[in-house]
Amino acid sequence: MLYLSVLQSSVDMDEKEFELQFFTSNGFHRSQCKLCKRFFWTLGEHDTCGESPCIEYTFIGNPVFKQKMSLHEMRESFLSFLEKNGHTRINRYPITARWRDDVFFTQASIYDFQPWVINGVVDPPANPLAISQTCIRFNDIDNVGRTGSHLTMFEMMAHHVFNTRKKQVYWKDRTVELCHEFLTKVHGADPKIIRYVEEWWEGGGNAGPCVEVIIGGVEAATLVFMQYVTKDGQRFPMDMQVVDTGYGLERLTWLSHGTPTAYDAIFGDVLQKLEQIADIRGDQKILGEYSRVAGLMKVKTSMDLRQLRANTAKRLGISVEELLRQVEPLENAYNICDHSRALAFLLSDGVVPSNVKRGYFARLLIRRGIRALKRLEVETPLSEIVGWQIDYLKPDFPELAENRDDILLLVKVEEERYSETVARGKAIVQRLEASKKNGEPLGVGDLIEMYDSNGITPDLVQEFASKPVSVPDDFYIQVSKKHEKTDSVDEEHVEESKLSKEYPPTNLAFYKDSYKQKFRAKVIGIEGQAIILDKTFFYAESGGQESDSGYIGDMKMARAEKIGSVVAHFIEGPMTAKEGKLITSRIDWDRRRALMRHHTATHIVNGVCRRILGNHIYQTGANKSVDSARLDITHYADLSKEQLDRIENEANKAVLDALKISSKFVERNQAEKRYGFRLYQGGAVPGRDIRVINIDGLDVEACGGTHCKNTSEVGMIRILGARRIQDGVVRMEFAAGLAAVEQIQKMGHSIKETAQLVNSSIDTVPSAVQKLLADMKESRKEIDKLKKEVAGGTGSGSSDAVTIGGVRIIKNIRHVELRDLTHMARELISNSNTIAVLASGSHGLKMIIARSEDVDVDCSRILGDVFAKVGGTGGGKPDFAQGGGPHASKADEAIELALSEIRKDIESRGKS
Repeated sequence: MLYLSVLQSSVDMDEKEFELQFFTSNGFHRSQCKLCKRFFWTLGEHDTCGESPCIEYTFIGNPVFKQKMSLHEMRESFLSFLEKNGHTRINRYPITARWRDDVFFTQASIYDFQPWVINGVVDPPANPLAISQTCIRFNDIDNVGRTGSHLTMFEMMAHHVFNTRKKQVYWKDRTVELCHEFLTKVHGADPKIIRYVEEWWEGGGNAGPCVEVIIGGVEAATLVFMQYVTKDGQRFPMDMQVVDTGYGLERLTWLSHGTPTAYDAIFGDVLQKLEQIADIRGDQKILGEYSRVAGLMKVKTSMDLRQLRANTAKRLGISVEELLRQVEPLENAYNICDHSRALAFLLSDGVVPSNVKRGYFARLLIRRGIRALKRLEVETPLSEIVGWQIDYLKPDFPELAENRDDILLLVKVEEERYSETVARGKAIVQRLEASKKNGEPLGVGDLIEMYDSNGITPDLVQEFASKPVSVPDDFYIQVSKKHEKTDSVDEEHVEESKLSKEYPPTNLAFYKDSYKQKFRAKVIGIEGQAIILDKTFFYAESGGQESDSGYIGDMKMARAEKIGSVVAHFIEGPMTAKEGKLITSRIDWDRRRALMRHHTATHIVNGVCRRILGNHIYQTGANKSVDSARLDITHYADLSKEQLDRIENEANKAVLDALKISSKFVERNQAEKRYGFRLYQGGAVPGRDIRVINIDGLDVEACGGTHCKNTSEVGMIRILGARRIQDGVVRMEFAAGLAAVEQIQKMGHSIKETAQLVNSSIDTVPSAVQKLLADMKESRKEIDKLKKEVAGGTGSGSSDAVTIGGVRIIKNIRHVELRDLTHMARELISNSNTIAVLASGSHGLKMIIARSEDVDVDCSRILGDVFAKVGGTGGGKPDFAQGGGPHASKADEAIELALSEIRKDIESRGKS
């Protein structure tokens, strides 16, 4: 069904709802289907409703229309017909429903007008109107390509009417009349084969009677008459009566061709190319019977699919194996065509493939498409096939051609990532199998987790697993449902403050003048530590911008919070305000200016990122504070240093260009028409009028924050960093104005301190640090070498170790810093009966003499004697002494002098 209807038996319908003058005056009669018991109106003599599964498809090989039409031609035929009949044609809305926060995607044309038009908040863009809306649904994704008719992406053509008490356009009779005229007079369908089935529709809290338009076994259109609000099982009349029609573009095109499957009628050159490359030759008789049998069944599971194949094979008199040999290659080809077409629209409308939210579904389509290509053993990349779709669709959708490079790049990136996934997939599957208790096989939860976390498809798991793996009938439907929930309810829910009584809406005066620093207003309420004013210039935190602060009278106003349509001003300290009195308030202007700069800088950076990185850039989150700001954007990869530098340069160029920034409220329809749906960067925006922030030639967004009047007021913008915070989302952090200057000063101080620490000039800090790191690496090697020598026992075979009187003395000269010598020495003397004599010629002579606890030698005295002869100073304790001198060339001499003194000391003790 184009729309989900409710069975007649479950709803108490009044048959008078369908006794239309159009039916009675044109000779239609009401009949009841002998199988499903639904009532319908027809000019012919029929004992069934005409829809599968009550009858088989009758149009395959026998088109119901006088002329074959492509998708392009059928769409134009529909829209032109309605224009001639007083309707205004409007452009499609994006396939991603950014104007709503309750759904990810547009699933029907009525979605375009919910909730604002239906609720009467906003006037419709035209009335009546005609549209062909791109839609996408994932609830039947497992059946795509297999049943002859299922699709993920489709176009719902429609004519909509919004009847109010002030304006009645047309209702049921004219709606059915237009439909009948389009099918019969425009396309030549036999009026006697059309059946108008009585149904009831409910959805989204609304309900009403509807008529399903059946031709040749197919529901070609649904005519919904939305007239009730449903609440607690009861129906109440709506203020607005809505004509909500849906005509299936793909189904009507299929009816005009009479081909075995809808796919053969709608995918045109793309399917033909794919069939040629894969060398697929489908048997038209087999495919036709397959679709007819599929139409008689409600295929939901793989069990249903097996039954479909068995029934078709039996009817054809062939084996199931022969049937599969014929249809499976075509099923894969159909799947690829559907998914590649859907991807062209999803990616063009701003979806970035990822493992979360909208991006999850794009990745799902890409990986299913790649697997289908593999099954066909076709080397052509999916990105190339998406390019074919763009070429096929661009006459009617020029935006696809405009975004072509972006679209194909996103698919190519995903193809590369999938190849990486396959390369490491076997090891992942084997690790998961090894973690299972008692050798139990992988289950459904494991399959979903591997797909979600690693992108490993079920057929890959089956290929890599050591034990048989059972894949659920509706695997992709399950994973789709798991990801369909939106963020309409905050994930981190914060309980909203409540007021003790109702107040009139606060006049948000900062929208008229965001530069006002001092104002007088009337206190209309006091709620604990909160003051309610009749108007305010204090900005209450929203849209990622922090609240203003300041003073109300002599009281410190710490934060402003919007509670519904009322702004509450929270006070720190004693409450001195009096209800009903005027009071003077002052805004902390330094804070406000910093917030304004950071908010405007956020719009600048967002616009620059889109210009540099591509049209797939959308804001997914933001925060603007006094010290810095952050912007989360949709992007498929980490940003390189070169990209960040370019973004920073372009952002500052926008500041220096002193671009004008306008801020004004625009009626929603006009704003969307003028600026497009890219307006909704921060998510859905409520209300009839939208506040539009327009940075001349760079960025336009719907936004409720405070902004500068010109980009030059923002001051310097400094990018502080960027990192991926989740798949498909990059977080950029930056500072603007004085905050940017402070960040640069802070960085400058750090560089100066670093230069002093590494004993270099500021210009040579990088090379000095690199040298330091190289020296440290070399020291690590030296330490590791000494460790191995120590582990060798007596040092046999090493010229660096000698034994005197049973004491092992390890001598070593290394070109390292004193701290590295210290680490070496402590490591060595952790062994018993050991003395370490270590020297370094790095920046002069450095020396350490140290012993283990069981050796009786005074290291401090010996070190003093050595430096008295080679020049230098030192000191320490009897067990650990260190020092240095100016002459690095005397390191060998110092070592030998120390050995001589140690030998004398040990030998003299032996004699005593």
